Amino acid sequence: MAHTLRTAGVLVASAALTLTTLTGTPAQAAPKAAPGKLDGSAATLASNWIKAQLKDGLVVGEFGPDYGLSIDVALGLDETGNDSAVKTISGAVGSKIQSYISGGTDDPDSTYAGATAKAATLARVAGGNPTSYGGVNLVTRLEGRVATAAPVTGRISDKSKYGDFANVVGQSFAARALTEAKSARAADAVKFLLAQQCAGGWFRLNFSKSLTGAQGCVDGAADSAADLDATSLAVVNLAASGDNSPEVKAALDKAGTWLAAQQAASGAFGTVGATGKANTNSTGLAGWALGSLNNKDAAASAAVWVRKRQPIDKSRCRSALSKSLGAVAYDDSAVKAARTAGITDETTDQWRRATAQALPVLQWAPASTDKLSVRGNTARAAAGTKVRFKTFGLSGGERACISVKGDFKRIVGKASGAKVAAKLTMPTGNAKRTVKVKTADSVAKTNVLVRN
Repeated sequence: MAHTLRTAGVLVASAALTLTTLTGTPAQAAPKAAPGKLDGSAATLASNWIKAQLKDGLVVGEFGPDYGLSIDVALGLDETGNDSAVKTISGAVGSKIQSYISGGTDDPDSTYAGATAKAATLARVAGGNPTSYGGVNLVTRLEGRVATAAPVTGRISDKSKYGDFANVVGQSFAARALTEAKSARAADAVKFLLAQQCAGGWFRLNFSKSLTGAQGCVDGAADSAADLDATSLAVVNLAASGDNSPEVKAALDKAGTWLAAQQAASGAFGTVGATGKANTNSTGLAGWALGSLNNKDAAASAAVWVRKRQPIDKSRCRSALSKSLGAVAYDDSAVKAARTAGITDETTDQWRRATAQALPVLQWAPASTDKLSVRGNTARAAAGTKVRFKTFGLSGGERACISVKGDFKRIVGKASGAKVAAKLTMPTGNAKRTVKVKTADSVAKTNVLVRN
């Protein structure tokens, strides 16, 4: 079903549920979107579910507040127009900023560069000031973690007694945060980030281990393998930074070409490599990155694939997932398991990450050009026979339930916008039976006269 959208924006996420580790320490608002016939209901549903996961503005996991994931949620909600929720999360993270960007009382002099850059991004997105965020000047703090001497000029690093965990994901946040702050260290941070892009267009994930040797990507080298998440995040942050230099534009063009080539015919993305498996995190992030480069067809295809993993188990199709309307599953197996067990304590974290990180691509979800309706191939049928029904007006990837007394089918809208067919067994009894199709927010009906 079609719902109006706003203008396009930004989400930062990581596939394979890893963004918090990579960059940190060990309502009903209309979504933004590019112009066109788009459907905002999927993004609205996902936004509402993820907002319900917050406690005092933070996502709280098994080991307490998860600041990195909370920022992911805020950046995703910013994309869907939930400005109030974004400010709430920013305020909550800001009040605990030292716990996120440093080791706290256990390592009080530490600074984690990726987390600092990510927090600075949140501060700006929320309309705050990253130079005075929770009493901390994040820009100055981040500048202090950018190397000034060759050959590592521009490279970020962590200051911690536990080691240096900085990588290309954090570097991309640093490049963005420093550029947006008009920092004197921005150019070096951007240049070092661009050096992590391989000739084939992708970005690697990890820096060179040595601080004295070559620092850039080398095609074919063991430490320069293609990384979908790092590439997508580099695109996300470079595109959002406002750096319009020829070097950045060229890097975005190369990365966009490589990303587009990784998309399956289904619209899905998976982690790169022989064991890569399609998932909503990778698909959401890569699709969003391509959308930010104006490859709207690729973004829409990714949005349809993600939306298919957003169960809408309503009416007779109810399951243990019905109370989690709007949540996005990591993959099909997660949907199958949760329909029986629901979203459990053990799986909540995966569902939260999948939803937050898949959320932005849903702004490109295409809308149907038809109004929701259902038609049977006959007006009369014998009890116990199967009758074929055609449903019109489902958006690509949109989930729905078609049912009659005693039988139901879960159906999904086609990317092409074509009708969706399903057969239902007619119940016993001489009566007029109502067949219903229910989406998350609409219903259509038709009648069949059944005779024993």
